[in-house]
Amino acid sequence: MTQLVLVVPGLVWPAPQALHPAGDVPHAALSRLLGRGRQSVESAVSCEYLLARLLGMEHRYRAFPFAALRRLGEKDGSEYAQGEGRAHWLCADPVNLSFMGGHVVLDAFNEGEIDATEAAALIGALNDEFASLGHFSAVTPTRWYLRMERSVEIDFFPLDEAVCRPVQNFLPVEGDENGHWRHALNEVQVALHNHPVNAAREAVGQRSINSLWFWGNGAQSASTSSGKPRFAVQALDPMARGLARAAGIEPDTLGVNSALCADTLVVLDMLASPFRHLDSARWQDALAVLEQDWFVSIERALGRGALRHFILHVPGERSSFSLTLDRGARWCFWRKPLSLAHLSQT
Repeated sequence: MTQLVLVVPGLVWPAPQALHPAGDVPHAALSRLLGRGRQSVESAVSCEYLLARLLGMEHRYRAFPFAALRRLGEKDGSEYAQGEGRAHWLCADPVNLSFMGGHVVLDAFNEGEIDATEAAALIGALNDEFASLGHFSAVTPTRWYLRMERSVEIDFFPLDEAVCRPVQNFLPVEGDENGHWRHALNEVQVALHNHPVNAAREAVGQRSINSLWFWGNGAQSASTSSGKPRFAVQALDPMARGLARAAGIEPDTLGVNSALCADTLVVLDMLASPFRHLDSARWQDALAVLEQDWFVSIERALGRGALRHFILHVPGERSSFSLTLDRGARWCFWRKPLSLAHLSQT
């Protein structure tokens, strides 16, 4: 019998609504799990810090070098760790700035919105003009990095915190080094705005790639784990995979059957982007996949006694939610199912 820990950012819709988006998506298995388990509402925590805690790494860093950790989690992360793993890194993700309600609002790009040719052209221009900052690279068209020769002592806001919000509230505060990076960002914005790639995108009605978002500064240290890992880890998100590798665990791809065969920590992040953008249609599609691919199987495994312990974590910036079930929960037939709509209201 095994233990399964599921981390699902974006599962609890951010605001109660008369017509909750989950109401149109069958999620009977998840509702029964929610109804029978022990629920807990906790203080706010980001998905990254929650994963660090679950992997026993919360005390390892003064400040987590999320850019280096995400870079470690990319497809070539194992080779990268042997070469440039000790370099200083920033995420330099491409973003779009637009005017909305009297504010300049930042938004990220989804996979597929930028093609590799566009990314390569913009990265080349940035390296030609801003070599003094470091070396820019694009591991994917939407995940860019800046490799630097020295550390940057600035508290940058993570991209997820700034998405769909007025950008002014998330810029580095005024100061000597902060001012240098604010100035550099302004210069980068001018260069991107004037690049032919953006003229071509605007001509066909696509959003321009008119800024970068710097965040996650720091250098990755070597793994300090010892002994047998507590969990296997399954994840697609490069940040989660990088945290696992830093903890000495080689992450696997997603698979419910293998996750139910050994003590496993699984990160399911397909709800995160539609949650941030309040995109109810995409969120509903992702929830339907999670119900059929994961929650139905988890309920069955608990029912037949194949799963000893199940924990569900939903990190959030206002509060976090956790659910715990053990084998005895399968006999608690008097506990009524709890829908996501009702959970959001409470």
